[in-house]
Amino acid sequence: MFDKDFFDNLLKGKGGCYYAHLPKSEQSGRRPELLSEHSALTVSYAKKIVEAHNLEDIIKKLAEDSVPKKLNNRSLIADTIEDLFWKAIAFHDLGKINHEYQQKRMGNNNPVIKVKHTFGSQHSIISAYLYLALFFYEFQAFQMSEGEQTFLINAAFYLCNPIIQHHSSIIGRCQNENEWSEQQNGEPICGKKIEDLRPYLQIIDCQLNDEQIGMFHEYILGNTNHIFETYNEAIIEKDCGFPLYALIKLLYSLLTAADYLATAHYMNGWQTMISDFGILSESTKNKIINNARNSKPYNKQTYTDIAEGKTINPDDYKERSGKNLNILREALAIDVIKNVRNNIDKRLFYIEAPTGGGKTNVSMLALSELLAAKPLIQKVFYVFPFTTLITQTFKSLKETLGLEDGELIEFHSKAPKNTSHYEDDYLNYIDTLFLNFPIVLLSHVSFFNVLKTNEKDHNYLLQRLAHSVVIIDEVQSYPPKIWDKMVYFIANYANYFDIRFILMSATLPKIGNLIENKSLGNEFTYLVNNKNLYFQNPNFANRVDFDYSLLELAKPEKDDIETYLERLGEFVDNESKLYAETNTDNPDSVFTVVEFIFKKSAGYFYEIMQRNTTCFDEILLLSGTILEPRRKQIINALKSDKYRSQKVLLVTTQVVEAGVDIDMDLGFKDKSLIDSEEQIAGRINRNANKKSCKLYIFDCNAEKTIYGSDDRYKLVKDFVSEEYQKILETKDFDYLYDKIIERIKQKNKSNFMVNLNDMLDSMLKLNCAEVNKSFEIIDRKNCSIFIPLEIDTELIDDKLLKIANEFGFDTVTTLSGDEVWNKYEEIIKNQDADFVRNRIMLDKIQGLMSQFTISVFPESKDAELLKRYGEEKYGYLFLVSYSEVYSFENGINTTVLQYSNFL
Repeated sequence: MFDKDFFDNLLKGKGGCYYAHLPKSEQSGRRPELLSEHSALTVSYAKKIVEAHNLEDIIKKLAEDSVPKKLNNRSLIADTIEDLFWKAIAFHDLGKINHEYQQKRMGNNNPVIKVKHTFGSQHSIISAYLYLALFFYEFQAFQMSEGEQTFLINAAFYLCNPIIQHHSSIIGRCQNENEWSEQQNGEPICGKKIEDLRPYLQIIDCQLNDEQIGMFHEYILGNTNHIFETYNEAIIEKDCGFPLYALIKLLYSLLTAADYLATAHYMNGWQTMISDFGILSESTKNKIINNARNSKPYNKQTYTDIAEGKTINPDDYKERSGKNLNILREALAIDVIKNVRNNIDKRLFYIEAPTGGGKTNVSMLALSELLAAKPLIQKVFYVFPFTTLITQTFKSLKETLGLEDGELIEFHSKAPKNTSHYEDDYLNYIDTLFLNFPIVLLSHVSFFNVLKTNEKDHNYLLQRLAHSVVIIDEVQSYPPKIWDKMVYFIANYANYFDIRFILMSATLPKIGNLIENKSLGNEFTYLVNNKNLYFQNPNFANRVDFDYSLLELAKPEKDDIETYLERLGEFVDNESKLYAETNTDNPDSVFTVVEFIFKKSAGYFYEIMQRNTTCFDEILLLSGTILEPRRKQIINALKSDKYRSQKVLLVTTQVVEAGVDIDMDLGFKDKSLIDSEEQIAGRINRNANKKSCKLYIFDCNAEKTIYGSDDRYKLVKDFVSEEYQKILETKDFDYLYDKIIERIKQKNKSNFMVNLNDMLDSMLKLNCAEVNKSFEIIDRKNCSIFIPLEIDTELIDDKLLKIANEFGFDTVTTLSGDEVWNKYEEIIKNQDADFVRNRIMLDKIQGLMSQFTISVFPESKDAELLKRYGEEKYGYLFLVSYSEVYSFENGINTTVLQYSNFL
């Protein structure tokens, strides 16, 4: 079904008269692609994707569960919805029989029937009209109750929405009566009358007679308000919301992806269909399983001990030593492996492990266990809140699991673009567009966009999530206001798309407790049975001592901050000297980190220490306004033997809390969120092999400015100091998180507060735009600032340098920001008709541009001040006079920008 002959017959033997696409201008002699050919090829690609990702049962299950339980003919309705799902893909371009499209867009002079209407050369709305008409012909034969009819008609309207929007960048509100009703307030909508499309039903093999066509227009297209209202008031059931929503999103994903590939197939003259959709091959699976267990001696020992039945009691290893720390790591790994094996049919897991416990390593072991036991698992996604964690884990996976470039990808704005999978740039572009890699490491924003977005480019990837393992790290970094929405999507996608989710952190909120549907929530399994055996073991718990003496200093007023910082600097200097004097591991050396909430305070403190220190040999500044090459330079310096023999001070903002692989001796932190305090503690004495390591908490800046709306801040500010200290010292973050979860539950019971139920209501009514809007991980937009300085090429990634050489840049000693920007401008200004070629060029140059780009909040006063030194163009603030306000070593000059809220 749905081959070329099918479409030729549907067009009453006139298939040769209608074109779908024209060849590229340089492809002289090629004939246009027929509409029947493109339609058949699109369905073929859709089937190929469904087969590759094993989506058939998922589509069937979503269709079945989308039907309200109160309806009797549930099986017939579900089968019809599944049939409509495929017909939406098959008929997505049928509206190209529009004579205006054929003549104006295709230059087609074949004798085709002309229909007078007001839709111009559009084809999507006509495709949807014909799709609904063909549905109505079959619908008339069904023996159904009024409620069943109403539900099925609604489902047909929803399923035709991806047809209407398949050339749009988004899919919006599916209950959009304005797309169909001929009038609103007595006036024609945009003058575009659906009634005018009636003659198209004579062009296709529709079989509706005039009376039936009249009924179709009057009772279906002209009655959408009543149909939608009846559905909302009498038919809708809460449990059906997600399945129908996910089915529409999956259709949009499948239709647009198949259409894209079918179009690319013709335009590029491919002789064979693309068949590599980034699925884990058996050889790659076996490699992951084998290397996870054997490539590292400690993992090999772990599996040997499991095979021999050895057990490890963490309480027997409380004496602090490197040897005992490694034994505890093995005990943790054994816990995880055994619990995966004992709960192999579960889909939702927690890994709660202390800093230094080898969390990334045990996640690989858990992954290897799942791959070994579940043959259907095809893909792996690692999800992180910070690009630094993506890059670190990417390297770790490659090394430990022996993976090659074509088997995994790090996907974020600063990562080098994929250029090596194929020799053909276009095939590499398609692989990146659809993330056709067995293992993908990406940001939390990118991942959750796939789950909830109404944007086409992100939604392309939804099909890929089926039968995968998703490992989400640093869960505490997500704002509590979205925890309920986050776990709602996690639990439901796990259930319907056969996804194994592993949520992990050293400070892990148990967001599974927020799920109302306990058949989903009860699936969360703890892979570490008794976390306190590890968290309260001295090898982890006593790794860093907390010191609160600086909290006795009064929080400074604005005019007193400089005096406060001078006093703090003197204390930091003295404590660091004392540590260096008693440091037996690295004599006369100390690594000290001081973290502030704001870049401005960090900048002031940096300058004070530069003037006043009598201790430090090197003082470094790391903040959100430091360019990526400089950040890497600082991190690499802190790992070098040269610096380890010196006294080094790192002044930083919260960018250092997670994802920065450094090991400091002493820490000082401006009080903010309590789990942030624990995160910076994780950068100190990481291997628990040093003595006298401390984290001092001080209180300088107003944390309310950044965290005022965060429930963690609201709760902790009312804690007595003993509660605050107890959480940090006993690692009992559940004490805080349980209170937050209870707050969220109470909020969700309210009829007067915006909460989870508003999102679910939007989902029930298939308002995809509102669902997307209601769940935003980051609700502040960034402004990208390009700084055209020169960067030493030794600080640039080799893959990026390869791209720079492709562009002909001089990379002997430095890479010029001006040269990179000029090439970017040239690409923007001189785009040719080949959209994909332009996109490839932009992707390549933007990888280089990321090395010269920082982000700030556009609504801040400093963002306005920066505009005096630059020019807004092509989506960036190009900092022409950067030398007056920016340096490669220190980032934004906070003495020039007086209101700095940079992080």
